[in-house]
Amino acid sequence: MAGRRRRRREDEDHSYWLSYSDMMAGLLLMFVIIISFTMMQAKRQYERDAKELAKQQETLEEQETQLKEQQETVSEQEQMLDEQQKLLEEQQKTAEEQQKKLEEQQKTAEEQQKKLDEQQKTAEEQQKKLDEQQKTVEDQQKELTDAQKTLEEQQKTLDEQQKLLDEQKTTVEDQEKKLGEQQKEIDEQQKTVDEQQKKLTDARKTMEEQQKKLDEQQEELDAQRSTVEEQQKKLSEQQDQIENQQKRMEDLIGIRTELVEELREAFSGTATVTVDAKTGAIMFDSNVLFEYNDDELSETGEDFLRDFLPQYFDVLLSDEFREYLSEIIIEGHTDTDGSYIFNLDLSQRRALAVAEFCLEDDSEVLSYQEIQDLRGILTANGKSYSSPIYDEYGDVDMDASRRVEIKFRLKEEEMVDQMMEILSQGRDS
Repeated sequence: MAGRRRRRREDEDHSYWLSYSDMMAGLLLMFVIIISFTMMQAKRQYERDAKELAKQQETLEEQETQLKEQQETVSEQEQMLDEQQKLLEEQQKTAEEQQKKLEEQQKTAEEQQKKLDEQQKTAEEQQKKLDEQQKTVEDQQKELTDAQKTLEEQQKTLDEQQKLLDEQKTTVEDQEKKLGEQQKEIDEQQKTVDEQQKKLTDARKTMEEQQKKLDEQQEELDAQRSTVEEQQKKLSEQQDQIENQQKRMEDLIGIRTELVEELREAFSGTATVTVDAKTGAIMFDSNVLFEYNDDELSETGEDFLRDFLPQYFDVLLSDEFREYLSEIIIEGHTDTDGSYIFNLDLSQRRALAVAEFCLEDDSEVLSYQEIQDLRGILTANGKSYSSPIYDEYGDVDMDASRRVEIKFRLKEEEMVDQMMEILSQGRDS
């Protein structure tokens, strides 16, 4: 009776673990499918965004070409402004010379006017003397009635004075004639001065208008230069942002490739270890670790793991890859002999034996810190004969199928989220 109960309890436990294993296998399959779909979507999104980046690069090249043309136009305008400035300086110099000549002519005219004023003053003094002499003649004429003799003598004197007066009158007329001619010349010179003054005023007005246009052109040039500098700054910022985005994407995409390459280099000379070039999974024959149908590590297997595990975890737990590592999985696989449940139990116990060898407290293989790190990410799974290896003829290779694999899983979902964020930032910018 007790034997039957014990047997039934064992059967129930066996059924429970079988159901639990099937459920875990189904969940794992669903998780693998979800990860594969996510990676496909990320790859498509990456290709689309790579095309958008190429278009942005082409747009940037066109903007740089336009910027160069604007810079050439600005250089030509600056050259034209320099030539106009030089012409204005020459006109200013000519105007200053003309102004200087006008001032000299004005000074000459003022000197001539001063001479004319002096001559006019002399003529007035002579006229005053003539008036006085005329008065004297009248007085003498009055006295003539009184003394004829005196008159005759005085007549003689008067004739002489009259003669002198005529000569002086002639001189005055000549001087008045000369004064008229000089006044005419002064008027003509004044007219010429007025015309030159008008030309000078017109030239100054033209120069002011040209200076105003030059200032307006200078303001436009400054505005264009400011716009060009702003466009250049924006182009530089966009270029830096694109380069940073490309670098971040390359860093994220290249992590698995670099990790696989590191593992291949670390075990390139080990004949019993195979590194999958795509996934980085490590695969070695279980005969190296276990005897046939046994789940205890052999002495040869323990020696192999003492040599293998430090090299393997030195790569995975390095500072370069540790932050990207999500899980390390030890999988046991069997051949197709026997029932699935028997092989599932055997493969599970073999995977667990390797995990115990890695994580035991008194391990001489790994450091205390490495063991603590592994306890958070290391799992052991039995796969029974669900993934056999076939030979070239399509038959199951029994020896190759009896194996242990060590796989790693990166933080794929986190990496995909980061890639999506980078691509979203690229579209927003």
